[in-house]
Amino acid sequence: MPGALAHIRYAFLVRLRRPLHAAAGLLATVALSLGLAGCESGGISRTVHIAERPIWTAGNSWTYRGRGPNGAYTVTRKVLSEGIFEGRDCYQIEAGDARYWYTKQLGYLARTSGDKTVRLAAPPEDWQWPLQVGKQWSATVTWTDQGEQERTFVLTGVWLVETYEEVKTPAGTFKAFKVSRREVESGASQEFWYSPEARGWVKIRGTNTADGNYEEELTAYTAR
Repeated sequence: MPGALAHIRYAFLVRLRRPLHAAAGLLATVALSLGLAGCESGGISRTVHIAERPIWTAGNSWTYRGRGPNGAYTVTRKVLSEGIFEGRDCYQIEAGDARYWYTKQLGYLARTSGDKTVRLAAPPEDWQWPLQVGKQWSATVTWTDQGEQERTFVLTGVWLVETYEEVKTPAGTFKAFKVSRREVESGASQEFWYSPEARGWVKIRGTNTADGNYEEELTAYTAR
């Protein structure tokens, strides 16, 4: 089931360039002391965790162990290149036999097969950076599936950065932002655990999606 993220209208992922981009691109979690802004009182220090937008480079990859309606599977998602698609700066991602295009904001833009666009999102459902617990946004997207018959449907996704927590996976233990997405029309939902260290998703879960329920965990990654 290598397309588990594809059906979610939001599939997955990829990452980074060094020197000049190290500070911003590392997606490092930035701990900001609110005490500096006079928000520290009674000796209690509060910390806000922030994840900046990642910068991905060709060769970055993430391998997942998943389980869905058709049983267990393994999928590797790899950044092939950067390029222009539909007039936008994008990353081209390989996932099994499929090819995906994501914006630099990690918004799902398209799935292609050879020279043919199989699915297109307009506008792409971009993530809103930086991530911070409590942040919310929504996006209404027109999806076009181009099979034997072209189908178009409109979906609104409501997003929430719920928590910043520790997540254990086969690839290790990570501090991650749990981000949920709910489709208003269908009631389908997805949960993404985004790790600044891994520069990508370390765990993903889908419920009542078009392809059923599924869950994926990171088993290995390369993020330069």
